Amino acid sequence: MQFSKAAEYALLGLTHLAREKNFAASVSEIARAEKLSLYFLRNVFQKLRAAKLVNSLRGSGYTLAKKPRTISLKDVLDATEQTTTIHACLQKKATGCQHALKCKIVCSLARVQKNLDSELAKIHITDLI
Repeated sequence: MQFSKAAEYALLGLTHLAREKNFAASVSEIARAEKLSLYFLRNVFQKLRAAKLVNSLRGSGYTLAKKPRTISLKDVLDATEQTTTIHACLQKKATGCQHALKCKIVCSLARVQKNLDSELAKIHITDLI
């Protein structure tokens, strides 16, 4: 699994807000400070808002919706990535595989996925500042 540009932008934006400590910042301020594409960052912040990781304050910008120590890397990836699984068979929507009942590959990958998810959940925004 490779993180997308959206995940990278989200992490940079969230760490920026965490450093601001209770102050709002506009997407343009964050883009300028972190040297990111404003247009792309706006789209990323819409995803973060939909995932309830940031609050939008009319005229003031964005703040973190939760304490930075409670926002995990897993939360950010879930908000920004189309999938966070390492193999298509592990996706919730995956069905119809003729080998599903006897596939040792998927069973092994499921263990890896569980460990990966557990490790991603242990890393928080405060660890990235």
